[in-house]
Amino acid sequence: MSIVKTLNEFILSPAVYAVLFICALVIFLRIRGSGLLSPVKIVKGIAESGGGIRSSFRALTVALAGTLGVGNIVGVATAIHMGGAGAVFWMLLSAFVAMIIKYAEIVLALKFRVKDVRGYHGGAAYYISMGLGKRGLALFFSLLCIIASFTLGNMIQVNAVSQAAESRIGIPPLVTGAVIALLSYTVIYKGIKGIADITMKLIPILSVSFVLLSLCVIIANVKVIPDIFSRIIEDAFKRDCAFGGIMGFLLMRSLRYGVVRGIGSNEAGCGTAPTAHATAESVTPEAQGYWGLIEVFVDTVVICTLTALVILIYPENIPSKDGMVLAISSFEAFYGEAAGYLLTAAIFFFAFSTVISWSYYAVESIRFITKKDICIKIYITVYCLTCILGAVMRLEAVWELSDMTVSLMTIINCSCVILLSKKHLKFK
Repeated sequence: MSIVKTLNEFILSPAVYAVLFICALVIFLRIRGSGLLSPVKIVKGIAESGGGIRSSFRALTVALAGTLGVGNIVGVATAIHMGGAGAVFWMLLSAFVAMIIKYAEIVLALKFRVKDVRGYHGGAAYYISMGLGKRGLALFFSLLCIIASFTLGNMIQVNAVSQAAESRIGIPPLVTGAVIALLSYTVIYKGIKGIADITMKLIPILSVSFVLLSLCVIIANVKVIPDIFSRIIEDAFKRDCAFGGIMGFLLMRSLRYGVVRGIGSNEAGCGTAPTAHATAESVTPEAQGYWGLIEVFVDTVVICTLTALVILIYPENIPSKDGMVLAISSFEAFYGEAAGYLLTAAIFFFAFSTVISWSYYAVESIRFITKKDICIKIYITVYCLTCILGAVMRLEAVWELSDMTVSLMTIINCSCVILLSKKHLKFK
Protein backbone atom coordinates (compact mmCIF):
# COMPACT_ATOMS: atom_id res chain seq x y z
CA MET A 1 0.00 0.00 0.00
CA SER A 2 3.02 2.31 0.11
CA ILE A 3 2.60 3.03 -3.61
CA VAL A 4 -1.07 3.91 -3.09
CA LYS A 5 -0.17 6.15 -0.14
CA THR A 6 2.46 7.97 -2.20
CA LEU A 7 -0.04 8.40 -5.04
CA ASN A 8 -2.61 9.81 -2.62
CA GLU A 9 -0.27 12.28 -0.92
CA PHE A 10 1.74 13.66 -3.83
CA ILE A 11 -0.46 13.36 -6.92
CA LEU A 12 -4.16 12.90 -6.16
CA SER A 13 -4.33 15.32 -3.23
CA PRO A 14 -3.11 18.42 -5.16
CA ALA A 15 -5.19 17.40 -8.18
CA VAL A 16 -8.36 17.11 -6.11
CA TYR A 17 -7.83 20.48 -4.42
CA ALA A 18 -7.37 22.14 -7.81
CA VAL A 19 -10.32 20.53 -9.56
CA LEU A 20 -12.74 21.24 -6.69
CA PHE A 21 -12.06 24.96 -6.52
CA ILE A 22 -11.80 25.39 -10.30
CA CYS A 23 -15.11 23.58 -10.68
CA ALA A 24 -16.80 25.78 -8.06
CA LEU A 25 -15.43 28.97 -9.63
CA VAL A 26 -16.45 28.02 -13.17
CA ILE A 27 -19.98 27.06 -12.09
CA PHE A 28 -20.39 30.18 -9.96
CA LEU A 29 -19.51 32.40 -12.93
CA ARG A 30 -21.60 30.49 -15.47
CA ILE A 31 -24.80 30.47 -13.41
CA ARG A 32 -24.36 34.09 -12.39
CA GLY A 33 -23.78 33.03 -8.81
CA SER A 34 -25.59 35.93 -7.19
CA GLY A 35 -28.67 33.70 -7.19
CA LEU A 36 -26.98 31.40 -4.70
CA LEU A 37 -27.06 34.26 -2.21
CA SER A 38 -30.82 34.82 -2.52
CA PRO A 39 -32.93 32.89 0.02
CA VAL A 40 -36.07 34.16 -1.75
CA LYS A 41 -35.06 32.50 -5.03
CA ILE A 42 -34.19 29.28 -3.24
CA VAL A 43 -37.52 29.11 -1.39
CA LYS A 44 -39.39 29.94 -4.59
CA GLY A 45 -37.47 27.23 -6.42
CA ILE A 46 -38.35 24.63 -3.82
CA ALA A 47 -42.00 25.62 -4.09
CA GLU A 48 -41.78 24.86 -7.81
CA SER A 49 -41.30 21.20 -6.91
CA GLY A 50 -45.09 21.13 -6.87
CA GLY A 51 -46.52 17.64 -6.46
CA GLY A 52 -43.00 16.30 -6.24
CA ILE A 53 -42.19 17.88 -2.88
CA ARG A 54 -42.59 14.61 -0.98
CA SER A 55 -40.50 12.81 -3.59
CA SER A 56 -37.89 15.57 -3.45
CA PHE A 57 -37.75 15.36 0.33
CA ARG A 58 -37.34 11.58 0.18
CA ALA A 59 -34.41 12.02 -2.20
CA LEU A 60 -32.95 14.67 0.10
CA THR A 61 -33.09 12.38 3.14
CA VAL A 62 -31.37 9.55 1.26
CA ALA A 63 -28.60 11.94 0.21
CA LEU A 64 -28.38 13.38 3.74
CA ALA A 65 -28.15 9.85 5.11
CA GLY A 66 -25.06 9.39 2.98
CA THR A 67 -23.54 12.67 4.11
CA LEU A 68 -24.55 12.75 7.78
CA GLY A 69 -22.02 10.24 9.09
CA VAL A 70 -19.66 10.05 12.03
CA GLY A 71 -17.66 12.82 10.37
CA ASN A 72 -20.15 15.42 11.56
CA ILE A 73 -18.84 14.80 15.07
CA VAL A 74 -15.27 13.63 14.59
CA GLY A 75 -14.43 15.91 11.66
CA VAL A 76 -15.43 19.10 13.47
CA ALA A 77 -13.39 18.08 16.50
CA THR A 78 -10.42 17.38 14.22
CA ALA A 79 -10.75 20.80 12.59
CA ILE A 80 -10.68 22.62 15.93
CA HIS A 81 -7.83 20.51 17.29
CA MET A 82 -5.76 21.24 14.17
CA GLY A 83 -6.55 24.91 13.74
CA GLY A 84 -8.24 26.27 16.84
CA ALA A 85 -11.37 28.44 16.86
CA GLY A 86 -10.55 30.06 13.50
CA ALA A 87 -10.96 26.68 11.82
CA VAL A 88 -14.76 27.07 12.05
CA PHE A 89 -14.66 30.10 9.71
CA TRP A 90 -12.89 28.11 7.01
CA MET A 91 -15.23 25.17 7.43
CA LEU A 92 -18.17 27.45 6.65
CA LEU A 93 -16.37 29.01 3.68
CA SER A 94 -15.63 25.54 2.31
CA ALA A 95 -19.31 24.71 2.71
CA PHE A 96 -20.19 27.49 0.26
CA VAL A 97 -17.89 25.88 -2.31
CA ALA A 98 -19.68 22.59 -1.64
CA MET A 99 -23.08 24.20 -2.24
CA ILE A 100 -22.09 25.44 -5.68
CA ILE A 101 -20.87 22.02 -6.83
CA LYS A 102 -23.78 20.17 -5.25
CA TYR A 103 -26.29 22.33 -7.12
CA ALA A 104 -24.55 21.64 -10.43
CA GLU A 105 -24.35 17.87 -9.88
CA ILE A 106 -28.03 17.56 -9.05
CA VAL A 107 -29.19 19.63 -12.02
CA LEU A 108 -27.12 17.48 -14.37
CA ALA A 109 -28.35 14.28 -12.70
CA LEU A 110 -31.97 15.20 -13.40
CA LYS A 111 -31.27 16.36 -16.95
CA PHE A 112 -29.55 13.09 -17.83
CA ARG A 113 -31.56 10.27 -16.30
CA VAL A 114 -33.68 7.36 -17.47
CA LYS A 115 -36.93 5.83 -16.25
CA ASP A 116 -38.08 2.23 -16.05
CA VAL A 117 -40.65 0.28 -14.03
CA ARG A 118 -38.59 0.88 -10.88
CA GLY A 119 -38.60 4.65 -11.33
CA TYR A 120 -35.88 7.14 -12.25
CA HIS A 121 -32.18 6.27 -12.43
CA GLY A 122 -29.42 8.84 -12.76
CA GLY A 123 -26.23 10.26 -11.36
CA ALA A 124 -22.70 11.00 -12.43
CA ALA A 125 -22.31 7.87 -14.57
CA TYR A 126 -25.38 8.83 -16.59
CA TYR A 127 -24.42 12.42 -17.33
CA ILE A 128 -20.86 11.35 -18.15
CA SER A 129 -22.19 8.77 -20.60
CA MET A 130 -25.24 10.59 -22.03
CA GLY A 131 -23.94 14.16 -21.80
CA LEU A 132 -20.37 13.64 -22.98
CA GLY A 133 -20.66 10.31 -24.79
CA LYS A 134 -17.93 8.81 -22.58
CA ARG A 135 -19.45 5.45 -21.64
CA GLY A 136 -16.05 3.89 -20.94
CA LEU A 137 -15.24 6.64 -18.44
CA ALA A 138 -18.72 6.27 -16.93
CA LEU A 139 -18.16 2.53 -16.45
CA PHE A 140 -14.84 3.23 -14.72
CA PHE A 141 -16.53 5.78 -12.47
CA SER A 142 -19.22 3.22 -11.57
CA LEU A 143 -16.57 0.65 -10.67
CA LEU A 144 -14.85 3.18 -8.39
CA CYS A 145 -18.18 3.91 -6.70
CA ILE A 146 -18.72 0.20 -5.99
CA ILE A 147 -15.26 -0.07 -4.43
CA ALA A 148 -15.83 3.08 -2.36
CA SER A 149 -19.10 1.69 -1.03
CA PHE A 150 -17.20 -1.17 0.63
CA THR A 151 -14.51 1.08 2.11
CA LEU A 152 -15.78 4.47 3.23
CA GLY A 153 -19.49 3.71 2.90
CA ASN A 154 -19.30 0.53 4.94
CA MET A 155 -16.15 -0.60 6.73
CA ILE A 156 -14.98 2.83 7.90
CA GLN A 157 -18.42 3.75 9.23
CA VAL A 158 -18.98 0.43 11.00
CA ASN A 159 -15.48 0.48 12.47
CA ALA A 160 -16.11 3.91 14.00
CA VAL A 161 -19.36 2.89 15.66
CA SER A 162 -17.94 -0.44 16.87
CA GLN A 163 -15.05 1.36 18.58
CA ALA A 164 -17.40 3.85 20.23
CA ALA A 165 -19.71 1.06 21.40
CA GLU A 166 -16.84 -0.97 22.82
CA SER A 167 -15.17 1.94 24.64
CA ARG A 168 -18.33 3.50 26.09
CA ILE A 169 -20.73 0.58 26.54
CA GLY A 170 -18.49 -2.49 26.38
CA ILE A 171 -20.22 -4.13 23.41
CA PRO A 172 -17.80 -6.39 21.47
CA PRO A 173 -17.07 -5.13 17.91
CA LEU A 174 -18.20 -8.44 16.42
CA VAL A 175 -21.66 -7.97 17.94
CA THR A 176 -21.94 -4.40 16.66
CA GLY A 177 -20.89 -5.47 13.17
CA ALA A 178 -23.37 -8.35 13.14
CA VAL A 179 -26.26 -6.12 14.24
CA ILE A 180 -25.53 -3.51 11.56
CA ALA A 181 -25.13 -6.27 8.94
CA LEU A 182 -28.51 -7.79 9.81
CA LEU A 183 -30.34 -4.46 9.90
CA SER A 184 -28.71 -3.35 6.66
CA TYR A 185 -29.62 -6.58 4.86
CA THR A 186 -33.25 -6.19 5.91
CA VAL A 187 -33.47 -2.64 4.60
CA ILE A 188 -31.28 -2.79 1.48
CA TYR A 189 -33.18 -5.67 -0.11
CA LYS A 190 -36.27 -3.45 -0.27
CA GLY A 191 -34.47 -1.13 -2.66
CA ILE A 192 -34.71 2.66 -2.79
CA LYS A 193 -38.23 2.61 -1.33
CA GLY A 194 -37.10 0.71 1.75
CA ILE A 195 -34.02 2.90 2.15
CA ALA A 196 -36.03 6.11 1.70
CA ASP A 197 -38.69 4.95 4.16
CA ILE A 198 -35.99 4.56 6.81
CA THR A 199 -34.12 7.77 6.03
CA MET A 200 -37.33 9.84 5.98
CA LYS A 201 -37.91 8.82 9.60
CA LEU A 202 -34.34 8.49 10.84
CA ILE A 203 -32.65 11.60 9.42
CA PRO A 204 -35.15 14.20 10.74
CA ILE A 205 -35.14 12.55 14.18
CA LEU A 206 -31.35 12.32 14.32
CA SER A 207 -30.87 15.87 13.07
CA VAL A 208 -33.45 17.47 15.35
CA SER A 209 -32.29 15.49 18.40
CA PHE A 210 -28.65 16.41 17.85
CA VAL A 211 -29.56 20.07 17.29
CA LEU A 212 -31.62 20.17 20.49
CA LEU A 213 -28.86 18.54 22.55
CA SER A 214 -26.38 21.06 21.21
CA LEU A 215 -28.70 24.03 21.69
CA CYS A 216 -29.26 23.13 25.34
CA VAL A 217 -25.51 23.34 25.94
CA ILE A 218 -25.21 26.58 23.98
CA ILE A 219 -28.19 28.29 25.65
CA ALA A 220 -26.90 27.34 29.11
CA ASN A 221 -23.58 28.97 28.21
CA VAL A 222 -24.98 31.81 26.09
CA LYS A 223 -22.81 34.42 27.86
CA VAL A 224 -19.63 33.02 26.34
CA ILE A 225 -21.00 32.67 22.77
CA PRO A 226 -20.13 36.27 21.70
CA ASP A 227 -16.55 35.70 22.86
CA ILE A 228 -16.40 32.43 20.93
CA PHE A 229 -17.52 34.11 17.70
CA SER A 230 -14.97 36.86 18.27
CA ARG A 231 -12.25 34.20 18.61
CA ILE A 232 -13.45 32.48 15.45
CA ILE A 233 -13.17 35.70 13.43
CA GLU A 234 -9.92 36.89 15.03
CA ASP A 235 -8.17 33.55 14.61
CA ALA A 236 -9.50 32.82 11.12
CA PHE A 237 -6.60 34.40 9.26
CA LYS A 238 -3.83 32.93 11.31
CA ARG A 239 -1.93 30.45 9.19
CA ASP A 240 -2.49 27.45 11.46
CA CYS A 241 -6.20 28.15 11.83
CA ALA A 242 -6.82 28.52 8.11
CA PHE A 243 -4.93 25.32 7.38
CA GLY A 244 -6.63 23.50 10.22
CA GLY A 245 -10.08 24.65 9.20
CA ILE A 246 -9.77 23.66 5.55
CA MET A 247 -8.08 20.37 6.38
CA GLY A 248 -10.52 19.68 9.18
CA PHE A 249 -13.46 20.34 6.88
CA LEU A 250 -12.00 17.96 4.34
CA LEU A 251 -11.36 15.38 7.05
CA MET A 252 -14.97 15.79 8.16
CA ARG A 253 -16.20 15.09 4.67
CA SER A 254 -13.74 12.26 4.25
CA LEU A 255 -15.17 10.27 7.15
CA ARG A 256 -18.39 10.19 5.08
CA TYR A 257 -16.85 9.93 1.62
CA GLY A 258 -13.43 8.34 2.21
CA VAL A 259 -11.13 11.32 1.77
CA VAL A 260 -8.82 11.66 4.75
CA ARG A 261 -5.14 12.20 5.57
CA GLY A 262 -4.88 15.36 3.55
CA ILE A 263 -6.86 14.31 0.46
CA GLY A 264 -8.75 17.40 -0.64
CA SER A 265 -12.18 16.10 -1.47
CA ASN A 266 -15.75 16.17 -0.22
CA GLU A 267 -19.05 14.61 -1.19
CA ALA A 268 -20.00 17.68 -3.18
CA GLY A 269 -17.87 16.79 -6.17
CA CYS A 270 -17.60 13.09 -5.54
CA GLY A 271 -20.69 12.39 -7.66
CA THR A 272 -22.61 10.15 -5.27
CA ALA A 273 -25.48 12.24 -3.85
CA PRO A 274 -26.85 13.08 -7.34
CA THR A 275 -27.73 9.40 -7.61
CA ALA A 276 -30.27 9.84 -4.80
CA HIS A 277 -31.58 13.20 -6.02
CA ALA A 278 -32.12 11.78 -9.52
CA THR A 279 -35.01 9.68 -8.15
CA ALA A 280 -37.06 12.78 -7.30
CA GLU A 281 -40.10 13.78 -9.34
CA SER A 282 -39.28 17.50 -9.37
CA VAL A 283 -40.88 19.75 -11.94
CA THR A 284 -37.46 21.00 -13.07
CA PRO A 285 -33.84 19.94 -12.48
CA GLU A 286 -33.17 23.41 -11.05
CA ALA A 287 -35.92 22.95 -8.45
CA GLN A 288 -34.23 19.80 -7.15
CA GLY A 289 -30.91 21.62 -7.20
CA TYR A 290 -32.22 23.92 -4.49
CA TRP A 291 -32.77 20.89 -2.27
CA GLY A 292 -29.07 20.17 -2.67
CA LEU A 293 -28.30 23.60 -1.23
CA ILE A 294 -30.43 22.69 1.79
CA GLU A 295 -28.54 19.41 2.12
CA VAL A 296 -25.19 21.19 2.49
CA PHE A 297 -26.72 23.86 4.72
CA VAL A 298 -28.16 21.33 7.19
CA ASP A 299 -25.11 19.10 7.06
CA THR A 300 -22.38 21.71 7.54
CA VAL A 301 -23.74 25.14 8.38
CA VAL A 302 -26.22 23.93 11.02
CA ILE A 303 -25.09 20.64 12.54
CA CYS A 304 -21.35 21.10 12.25
CA THR A 305 -21.46 24.70 13.52
CA LEU A 306 -23.45 23.66 16.58
CA THR A 307 -20.98 20.85 17.25
CA ALA A 308 -18.10 23.32 16.99
CA LEU A 309 -19.72 25.74 19.45
CA VAL A 310 -20.24 22.98 22.02
CA ILE A 311 -16.57 21.98 21.74
CA LEU A 312 -15.36 25.59 22.01
CA ILE A 313 -17.45 26.14 25.14
CA TYR A 314 -15.19 23.61 26.89
CA PRO A 315 -11.69 24.49 25.57
CA GLU A 316 -9.96 22.37 28.22
CA ASN A 317 -10.85 19.28 26.15
CA ILE A 318 -9.33 20.53 22.88
CA PRO A 319 -5.78 19.17 23.47
CA SER A 320 -7.22 15.69 22.91
CA LYS A 321 -5.95 14.30 19.59
CA ASP A 322 -8.78 11.79 19.31
CA GLY A 323 -11.72 13.50 17.61
CA MET A 324 -14.24 11.07 19.07
CA VAL A 325 -12.93 11.57 22.60
CA LEU A 326 -12.89 15.36 22.18
CA ALA A 327 -16.48 15.52 20.98
CA ILE A 328 -17.85 13.12 23.59
CA SER A 329 -15.91 14.81 26.40
CA SER A 330 -17.39 18.19 25.48
CA PHE A 331 -20.95 16.90 25.68
CA GLU A 332 -20.16 14.96 28.85
CA ALA A 333 -18.93 18.19 30.46
CA PHE A 334 -22.53 19.41 30.35
CA TYR A 335 -24.67 16.27 30.47
CA GLY A 336 -22.39 13.98 32.44
CA GLU A 337 -21.59 10.36 31.54
CA ALA A 338 -25.03 9.95 29.98
CA ALA A 339 -23.75 11.91 26.99
CA GLY A 340 -21.36 9.09 26.17
CA TYR A 341 -24.28 6.73 25.74
CA LEU A 342 -26.34 9.28 23.81
CA LEU A 343 -23.54 10.06 21.37
CA THR A 344 -22.74 6.39 20.92
CA ALA A 345 -26.37 5.81 19.96
CA ALA A 346 -26.26 8.80 17.60
CA ILE A 347 -23.06 7.52 16.01
CA PHE A 348 -24.68 4.11 15.54
CA PHE A 349 -27.65 5.52 13.65
CA PHE A 350 -25.53 8.01 11.68
CA ALA A 351 -23.29 5.15 10.57
CA PHE A 352 -26.23 2.86 9.80
CA SER A 353 -27.89 5.51 7.63
CA THR A 354 -24.63 6.02 5.74
CA VAL A 355 -24.19 2.27 5.18
CA ILE A 356 -27.64 1.79 3.65
CA SER A 357 -27.40 4.93 1.50
CA TRP A 358 -24.03 3.98 0.05
CA SER A 359 -25.38 0.56 -0.83
CA TYR A 360 -27.93 2.29 -3.05
CA TYR A 361 -25.21 4.28 -4.81
CA ALA A 362 -23.35 1.03 -5.54
CA VAL A 363 -26.48 -0.85 -6.63
CA GLU A 364 -27.25 1.92 -9.12
CA SER A 365 -23.66 1.69 -10.36
CA ILE A 366 -24.04 -2.07 -10.87
CA ARG A 367 -27.33 -1.49 -12.66
CA PHE A 368 -25.57 0.98 -14.97
CA ILE A 369 -22.93 -1.65 -15.78
CA THR A 370 -25.22 -4.67 -16.12
CA LYS A 371 -28.95 -5.36 -15.98
CA LYS A 372 -28.51 -8.80 -14.35
CA ASP A 373 -30.32 -8.87 -11.01
CA ILE A 374 -28.13 -11.73 -9.77
CA CYS A 375 -25.17 -9.35 -9.66
CA ILE A 376 -27.10 -6.99 -7.40
CA LYS A 377 -28.18 -9.83 -5.11
CA ILE A 378 -24.60 -11.06 -4.77
CA TYR A 379 -23.40 -7.52 -4.09
CA ILE A 380 -25.97 -6.93 -1.31
CA THR A 381 -25.04 -10.18 0.44
CA VAL A 382 -21.30 -9.49 0.29
CA TYR A 383 -21.83 -5.85 1.26
CA CYS A 384 -23.73 -6.74 4.42
CA LEU A 385 -21.18 -9.39 5.44
CA THR A 386 -18.49 -6.72 5.01
CA CYS A 387 -20.06 -4.85 7.95
CA ILE A 388 -18.81 -7.62 10.24
CA LEU A 389 -15.34 -7.46 8.74
CA GLY A 390 -15.21 -3.69 9.11
CA ALA A 391 -16.12 -3.87 12.78
CA VAL A 392 -13.21 -6.11 13.79
CA MET A 393 -10.27 -5.34 11.51
CA ARG A 394 -7.64 -2.58 11.37
CA LEU A 395 -8.36 -0.19 8.55
CA GLU A 396 -5.06 1.46 7.54
CA ALA A 397 -5.01 -0.19 4.11
CA VAL A 398 -8.75 0.36 3.70
CA TRP A 399 -8.31 4.08 4.30
CA GLU A 400 -5.62 4.30 1.62
CA LEU A 401 -7.76 2.45 -0.93
CA SER A 402 -10.74 4.63 0.00
CA ASP A 403 -8.70 7.82 -0.41
CA MET A 404 -7.59 6.75 -3.87
CA THR A 405 -11.00 5.68 -5.19
CA VAL A 406 -12.93 8.71 -3.96
CA SER A 407 -10.23 11.10 -5.14
CA LEU A 408 -10.37 9.58 -8.62
CA MET A 409 -14.17 9.83 -8.57
CA THR A 410 -13.93 13.51 -7.64
CA ILE A 411 -11.40 14.33 -10.36
CA ILE A 412 -13.48 12.56 -13.02
CA ASN A 413 -16.81 13.95 -11.86
CA CYS A 414 -15.77 17.58 -11.41
CA SER A 415 -13.95 17.62 -14.74
CA CYS A 416 -17.10 16.37 -16.48
CA VAL A 417 -19.31 18.84 -14.60
CA ILE A 418 -17.08 21.69 -15.88
CA LEU A 419 -17.40 20.43 -19.47
CA LEU A 420 -21.19 20.12 -19.20
CA SER A 421 -21.80 23.33 -17.27
CA LYS A 422 -21.63 25.77 -20.19
CA LYS A 423 -24.57 24.24 -22.04
CA HIS A 424 -26.66 22.61 -19.33
CA LEU A 425 -26.49 24.77 -16.17
CA LYS A 426 -28.48 27.81 -15.22
CA PHE A 427 -29.81 29.38 -12.02
CA LYS A 428 -33.37 30.63 -12.42
